[in-house]
Amino acid sequence: MAAKTKAKPRERKRLSTETRELLLTECGYRCAVPSCRNILALDMHHIWEVHAGGPDEPSNLIALCSYCHDMYHRGNISADSIYTYKAMLVAISRAFDIDAIDKLLFLNSHEPDFLVVSGDGLLHFARLIAAGLASGEQKTNNNWQLVTYTVNISEMGRQIIEAWREGDRTRLKKVIGGPMPGNTNQGLTS
Repeated sequence: MAAKTKAKPRERKRLSTETRELLLTECGYRCAVPSCRNILALDMHHIWEVHAGGPDEPSNLIALCSYCHDMYHRGNISADSIYTYKAMLVAISRAFDIDAIDKLLFLNSHEPDFLVVSGDGLLHFARLIAAGLASGEQKTNNNWQLVTYTVNISEMGRQIIEAWREGDRTRLKKVIGGPMPGNTNQGLTS
């Protein structure tokens, strides 16, 4: 009788330069954990881990700083949070550029009506306003000599940022809808 042999786990390979660049671009060369955003050396974390058969494909990888990577493996950052961070990076990077993401984070960090801009300044937030993630309202009009607008994050934008920071996949799904990466149960209750 032949002895049962246990399958040898796949050996970790060095990621290609193209894959690393794609992931670094996706996260804006910052840690994917929204409360961190460290720009120092980044690790490429396998969401579905290598020892469990996770592939070296960009959809299975996320850039984390070494501190957050270690926090994940110590159990201080949940797998659900990692899925949420990846989902946000994919959703945001495909719909917006890094500048738009930074503007959304900036708006979320200030009190309402903090930012007052001219019409030219308002145009810098056009993508966020068009997507319903921010709003612009006229504040002053001095006989059309100087028209100013306040720019604020919308409730939808605030909910997305909060879900992203909390790593709450269910909340993120409620806000943006659609399937979440890594979720084999597409019938999540909403």
